[in-house]
Amino acid sequence: MRKICWLLAIMALMGLGIATSWAQQDNTPTGQVESTTASPTSPSGPSQTPVNAPNPSQGQAPAPAPMPPLSGVQVLAPTFGATSEDYFVPALACTEHASTDPTGLNRNSGLFSETSCAGKVTLQRVDKRTQLNLDFTGGSYFYDRPINAGTTQNIKRYGTAEELSVFEQVNGRRWNWMVGDQGTYLPEGSLGYSEFAGLSSFAGGMGGGSMASAPALNGAFSPNQSIYGGVARRFSDLATSEFNYLVGPRTTLTATAMFGTQRFLTPGYIDDRYWVIMTGFNRTFGRSNEFAVSYDEMHFNFGASQQGMLTRGASILYGRQVSPKLSVQVSVAPMAREISVPQAGSATSFFLGTADSVKYRALRWDGSLTFDRTLSGGSGYLAGAERTMLMAMMGRQLSRRVHGSLNMAYANNRSVAQTSSGVPRPSYDYVLAGVNLTHELGRHVSMYVNYSVQRQTANTPLCEGTTCSTVYFRQIGGVGINWHAQPIKIH
Repeated sequence: MRKICWLLAIMALMGLGIATSWAQQDNTPTGQVESTTASPTSPSGPSQTPVNAPNPSQGQAPAPAPMPPLSGVQVLAPTFGATSEDYFVPALACTEHASTDPTGLNRNSGLFSETSCAGKVTLQRVDKRTQLNLDFTGGSYFYDRPINAGTTQNIKRYGTAEELSVFEQVNGRRWNWMVGDQGTYLPEGSLGYSEFAGLSSFAGGMGGGSMASAPALNGAFSPNQSIYGGVARRFSDLATSEFNYLVGPRTTLTATAMFGTQRFLTPGYIDDRYWVIMTGFNRTFGRSNEFAVSYDEMHFNFGASQQGMLTRGASILYGRQVSPKLSVQVSVAPMAREISVPQAGSATSFFLGTADSVKYRALRWDGSLTFDRTLSGGSGYLAGAERTMLMAMMGRQLSRRVHGSLNMAYANNRSVAQTSSGVPRPSYDYVLAGVNLTHELGRHVSMYVNYSVQRQTANTPLCEGTTCSTVYFRQIGGVGINWHAQPIKIH
């Protein structure tokens, strides 16, 4: 509890400090609009300005977007660079990676060479009452030799990976309804997965989504993939529906329902399904402050032979949209959880959760710091986990054509229940650090170099077939080339 309080206090102080520092750096004159057609993090020179993209600098400043309700699945995010224009952006990328053993368990296997190619499509359609946002990514990979061939896992050295995100928003006079789905099919966990990184190696590291005004969702509700489970094919999905009703000029009521699933196609892992319902009350103060309270209920199912988990509680949230470039959000969520074990009854305990963030986006700088503590699925290893996660990212436009970024992540997953008497609850600590450098070669081509290191320790062994260890370690670096079209206006 004391650690959580300290982390919340530190994030609040950092948010206030960053707000003051970046506000002092914002020298944009009143009434001057910065380009929203290229990267929100990079000053696009003549070679980067899309000929057929909207140019808001020729008109008036766009009206500030209203703050989304905090008592549902949406979170505050910078609105700088977003546009309400209809557009379509395709992109292709091919990467050559050098990696240590992909399972992370065999340190004497030498380097693996991995070749991957993928394509991505970003689409936004906006009219008077509806908005559609779609992102689809798909590709394949191939290793130069078999992976951990001595195990019984029969891990293929080639395969495919896909991601799909689609959201539709419908607006009435006093109401708004959002429905959408996010699904992935990956050969390993999404945290630290690098095969798709090259598809966003333009527009300041944001790719075709640099212009999108899509809703920003709370990642704490997505299927948990923060324990590295080796090379294990998995399908995950989160379907979302949220209805907002404007009671008064400053008051909004929300109702949210979600259904999530994670299914492993590789044997030996724990599948999970869960559903979430939330109802909430939101109140805005001024143009940039929002307070919310909500009731939250989550049901987890891990199969007939595993324990189940039910959580009920409340969330208290506060958000501040300091400017279109900077947002800060904090919350606290006390809840009761009930663990039901087949043929052994149930037990109830208390848990304190939180989800906090500081996000910034401008022409030359972009960054984010997020912290969450929540109850979730166990990434295929645990039947329910207490997850604590900290993620940080900072990007900088180094020159007119060069963009660099650093990212870091820490995740601790601890079993919600003791699996055996006399032994501690299984716990996994995962650390990721990475760097990316992108160089725009022209209007449609960019090159990129990236490197990341991942390390995980556990108090219980991780196994890939017959190979087991309490320590996972992997390094991976790559170089690739990206082709992308300029944003294409559609009608």
